[in-house]
Amino acid sequence: MMFCRFCGTTESQFRISGKFGCEHCVSQFSFPKKKKTTSIPKSLLEEIEGILTKSEPYTRILSFRTRLTRNLKQNLFPFYDPKVDGVKRLLAENGFLDLLVENENSFLMGDDPLFRLYLGGEDHLRFEVLRSGRRQEGIERGTDLSQENAKRKKFRSLLRFLYQKQFWAFAKGMGYIASCPTNLGMGRRDSLLLGIEAGVDPRFFSLFEKLSEFGIEIAPSTDHRRESLGKFRGLVVKISWKNAYAVQKRQFYKILGLRGSL
Repeated sequence: MMFCRFCGTTESQFRISGKFGCEHCVSQFSFPKKKKTTSIPKSLLEEIEGILTKSEPYTRILSFRTRLTRNLKQNLFPFYDPKVDGVKRLLAENGFLDLLVENENSFLMGDDPLFRLYLGGEDHLRFEVLRSGRRQEGIERGTDLSQENAKRKKFRSLLRFLYQKQFWAFAKGMGYIASCPTNLGMGRRDSLLLGIEAGVDPRFFSLFEKLSEFGIEIAPSTDHRRESLGKFRGLVVKISWKNAYAVQKRQFYKILGLRGSL
């Protein structure tokens, strides 16, 4: 029977759960490897932009989200041990413990964007940024600029911390090791909620089907909170992609009228 000699996870456990027990499992078990992402052809990007422009009166970007997942280096993964104390100790040593939200379902309300650093459940640590779809016109009047600058500085420091390989499970040629094999790479998922009303260009959905080969998925959303949509009552779809190249993301955000994410 095949098993990981570092954490003891057997092949049957891995097949049933779909989760790694530690960072060494990636070299012990076979699993579908992600195909190398190819660039979206310019002709397809132009076609999408044309359809979205035509459909603009009937579509609305409701929100967009970026999530990073990390597991501690040289430790059992949450399949065996959530390592809560170890994560907290690492955050405290690097000055980020005050940002941790104990309840993974809690959001830091009152700001846009919203930031959330929490113990991940499936992974040791997760960090999310959630932005509303309404356009931001600079900093609101009355905002304490020194406080705002301090917050942005700490946010940038946190991002650098999350990309320091000495802290996190990482394998050369694969990237950051998440508990789920589909999250290997940058350990990152971007998604946006798009509201669609009657009158949208009928080519809209068939066109987005073409993007699946580039790692971009579109499907009806089932996990959004209805109260967060205000008066909007149309169809809500989620467009998401994992471990996207920066250039791919910038191209796609551009045609959606967004300036970017993390």
